[in-house]
Amino acid sequence: MALSNGHTVGDTNGGTNGSSAQPAVTKLLAAFTANSRPSQLTAELRDKVKEVLIDFVGVVVGALENADSSEPIYKAVVALQGAGNTGNCSVLAKGRPHMLPQYAGLLNSAFGHSMDFDDTYAPGTLHAGVSVVSAALTQAEVLGTASNTDQFMLAIAVGYEVTCRLGRELGYEAYSRGMHNTPTAGIFGAIAAIAVLKRLSAQTIEMAFGLAGSKAAGSMQYLDNGSWNKRLHPGFAVHDAFMCVNLAEAGVIGATRIIEGKMGFLNAYSPNQDKDLYRLTADLGTQWEWLKSSLKPYPACRMTHALIEIAGNLHLSHISGNVSPSDIDNVVLTISSANFSLVGDPIPNKIHPENVIDAQFSAYYQVANALIYGSATGMKAYHKLGDEAIHALCDKISVQIDDTVEQFGARLSIAWANGKKENLEQAFPLGEEQHPFTRDKVDEKFMSLAAPVYGKGKAAEIIKLIDSIEQHSVEDLLEKVR
Repeated sequence: MALSNGHTVGDTNGGTNGSSAQPAVTKLLAAFTANSRPSQLTAELRDKVKEVLIDFVGVVVGALENADSSEPIYKAVVALQGAGNTGNCSVLAKGRPHMLPQYAGLLNSAFGHSMDFDDTYAPGTLHAGVSVVSAALTQAEVLGTASNTDQFMLAIAVGYEVTCRLGRELGYEAYSRGMHNTPTAGIFGAIAAIAVLKRLSAQTIEMAFGLAGSKAAGSMQYLDNGSWNKRLHPGFAVHDAFMCVNLAEAGVIGATRIIEGKMGFLNAYSPNQDKDLYRLTADLGTQWEWLKSSLKPYPACRMTHALIEIAGNLHLSHISGNVSPSDIDNVVLTISSANFSLVGDPIPNKIHPENVIDAQFSAYYQVANALIYGSATGMKAYHKLGDEAIHALCDKISVQIDDTVEQFGARLSIAWANGKKENLEQAFPLGEEQHPFTRDKVDEKFMSLAAPVYGKGKAAEIIKLIDSIEQHSVEDLLEKVR
């Protein structure tokens, strides 16, 4: 992997001095984590942390109502912990604290990812928050009064930053090796979040990172049958983050140079030829890359969101929102080659998905549903897997590739049965910095997910508490969301 100075990752012993030496990435990220202070939390960072925290609570508890995997996963982890091993950590909306930290973290993170409704970071093609916030919330609960909300907010910010910077260098190319960036980068961010709260030394953090290199995992083979592996991936990352931190604190030696080494994380997990170790470590603590992360308006793969928005707008504008397959001759979708393999490939389980995960990764299904029923159907979209109208319209949709389309952008061309043709484009899906998801939308999404679980009054109180979290404790928050 060529860098701007002509070197290849892993061909030196690291270091930051001299024009020919590569950055000692693992040490630098460990030092950044250890040396971060609440004074670095700008108003912008604080506002962003509050938004992602609100969103996290919403998507976690929403999964309890909407994801069929939630109850089996919960029962399995409770059984694994054992009846005689009651812990002191909370699973959101599951009542009093009763889980050991690694299991509470696993469950909250897995639930948070179960609807594919959690925030995304486009340059890394991953979900950063679901591992980071879960790890931070659980570790803060373990610490109790020894943790304050400023340190908690800092842990979230630092964890996001580590995850996003690593994800950016992995790139989309990591998926060609069957790797899911969300958990593989997420374990490092989860470790960083835990470490900030525990105020660990840089050396201990480096060892925890080194151990995480042997735990980072997440296979994309889940796409073969729409399995629940995907939903568990970030949960496994949080569980293993607690393990790695505890091992490192006990003096267990982890691999050095685990991120940048010849056999290390970046080389092993991604063939991306544009990795840049200087960019990975530049301006740590002053330039926050994770601020580019975005909240999701639809519970579907981010690669379908631009298409959902276009199709939803067409639904609203056509005959007062009444659209049927007979109104349409054909629909042509245009996306990038990177997105095509995940959401556009014309294979049976994408054209006519039979389970939720397949539908979440189907441009055909998402567009057909949004054209016929609108884009605001939420998880109810997946109650229609056997819908004859959606099935018929999917057969009229084709997908083509054009790499001039922005990463998550899309074009949609529709030929109506009355002869009218429309060509529409959405360069950036709703939620990206170029097309922002406004704060009122954040709260609206949260209420739609949390009110059915907590009731409208309590859900509104949770928003209010998070917005003023500096005046509260983490325990105050946990008391509200249990």
